[in-house]
Amino acid sequence: MNAPWQTVTRPEDAGLSSKGLLEYLNAVEKSGVEHHSIMILRHGKLALTLNWKPYDIHTPHMLFSLSKSFCSAAAGFAVAEGLLSWDSKVIDILKDDAPETPSEWLQSVTLSHLLMMGSGLKEESDSTETVAETLAWDCNHQPGTWFHYNSHGTMLVSAMVQKVSGMTIRDYLIPRLFAPLGIATPEWDKNPEGICWGGWGLHLNTEDILRFGLCLLNHGKWQGKQILPEGWVELASRKHIDNSNGHPDPNNEWNQGYGYQFWRTRGNRYRGDGAFGQICMISEEQDMVVAVTAGTNDMGTEMDLMHRYLFPAADMEPGTSEEQAELLRRAEALAYPDHTDDASGKLTAGKYTFEGGSLEIAFPEENLYGFAFTDNNAGGPEPFSLQFAVKPGQVTEADFDGRTVRISGGWQEGKFFLTLRVLGAPFHLHLELIPDCERLMARLSGVGFPCGDYQLTRA
Repeated sequence: MNAPWQTVTRPEDAGLSSKGLLEYLNAVEKSGVEHHSIMILRHGKLALTLNWKPYDIHTPHMLFSLSKSFCSAAAGFAVAEGLLSWDSKVIDILKDDAPETPSEWLQSVTLSHLLMMGSGLKEESDSTETVAETLAWDCNHQPGTWFHYNSHGTMLVSAMVQKVSGMTIRDYLIPRLFAPLGIATPEWDKNPEGICWGGWGLHLNTEDILRFGLCLLNHGKWQGKQILPEGWVELASRKHIDNSNGHPDPNNEWNQGYGYQFWRTRGNRYRGDGAFGQICMISEEQDMVVAVTAGTNDMGTEMDLMHRYLFPAADMEPGTSEEQAELLRRAEALAYPDHTDDASGKLTAGKYTFEGGSLEIAFPEENLYGFAFTDNNAGGPEPFSLQFAVKPGQVTEADFDGRTVRISGGWQEGKFFLTLRVLGAPFHLHLELIPDCERLMARLSGVGFPCGDYQLTRA
């Protein structure tokens, strides 16, 4: 389907300054925050697309909690169609999974409370797998009085919509939202009961996020037709609960109020967001939408850069022709480089151990390095293990849990460097190995993998 926006040849044609966007790009690259792709829309025009190869704007990306905003839309449709109301009681709709003797507080939890993260459900409820397990934890706050970010509360929203509609929220949204917006049928992970997680698990690409954001900016209209229920965007995006819990901070991005699965932000904007940097931010005052996929543990800096540099570009003087050309040149060249190899070192095959784990090195064929890493102390319920292979100076692609992994590695000045990237996800791993006789020093950094320094001794 054709894009519903005009793509301009220079940001100034959409009312953004190339000078300001250059300052934003400079700040992004200086920050070290890993961005995968950014699409910036103003006045209904695509002003700029940035993607750092090997990432692109078309590959579906794990959205994590940005999924919540789409789950909220499903609830909005269900209310508009009379299947639910904002005051629908959770245990009335999900009575088959409710405790035998629910507390007074649990009996009073409504769809509205779940959407505003004000259900009062105990923190332990956010580590369950089924509806019954979540409800069994009961409440420790009166619903509507206390903000607690609870992804499993969103799962309950998903379960409520599925109960009254007879279909998962993914299937429910296909004819109502995804298809009208030109979004290909997405993947949405499910819990063991076959319920879309709701609070996470949706996979969409950056352009899909932008389409949703444009529909939000237009108060639910799409190409002149009302797609989202009338009034839902205004309801979902306004503040429903104070999320400072008694400690207001005007500079805290997570402290500006919470709507129905949307965050209020600084600068009188609102956003949906997901772990490791997935963002859809709306500025009605500036008529802007920004869609971002990323792989970072520092979302605070990521959003600070948007507020300090990106949105102000709407109020700056136009860039010069030289700045416009420089911005486009830089945008075209964006990439995370692969490793080269100067053949300055050598690894010895064998098993190297550290307290709680090991690294095994093998050479299954000429010029192919095989690695098997295990860390029993990585923090999860099961030991973390990872196996991969790479040819120095070359790019290798492999399968990782059903997703494509891009691996490159090589020697530089006696150190072996390796980078592993899971495409369509924020996860990436940087490995540095320094040989020292019968020992290895390993330094791991990245997102979604164990990180730290390891002193390994040959077994």
